[in-house]
Amino acid sequence: MHRTGFGAATLVALAACSSTDTPTAPSFARGGHSEVSHPLGGRCDTEVTILDVAPDGRLDLRIEYTCQLSHLGLSHNTVLQSVVPSGPPVNGLLPGVVTNTGAYVAANGDRVNSSFSGTGVTNLSDFTATFEGTERFRGGTGRFADAAGTAYTKGTAALDPVAGTGTAHFTIEGTITY
Repeated sequence: MHRTGFGAATLVALAACSSTDTPTAPSFARGGHSEVSHPLGGRCDTEVTILDVAPDGRLDLRIEYTCQLSHLGLSHNTVLQSVVPSGPPVNGLLPGVVTNTGAYVAANGDRVNSSFSGTGVTNLSDFTATFEGTERFRGGTGRFADAAGTAYTKGTAALDPVAGTGTAHFTIEGTITY
């Protein structure tokens, strides 16, 4: 496996967390169940492992998040992520499209399902990347059984192309209704 070229694209993949806790007016849309829209924000740190490298350059990754998020507390998420190069490198920068799915597990064990779609750019000279996109929340368990929401995610990443692993840090800011 040629990790240097594929490792650069991995950086594009490193995606996925503090805001106030002010609810808005409740909605009684589901059989008397009160849903309140809450700001959701915080910071996440990740560990990345390459699972597969496809012949077309697509990377399949496993990314483990540790986050401090409003309404979830200290939480964790493990996502399966794909990174697809979206063009050739230009001036040493490789663009890519990033998608993943997973579930954040809150401090009390409640889960909220998540999916991410975004873009990233990897600097091939030092294997660092920037990325951004939209995290979507839909359903889960416990208080998040009927959850819905979106958040803007933005971060940076660094990769060790020899080991095929990396780390990233990102912030997330949006709204979740439950």
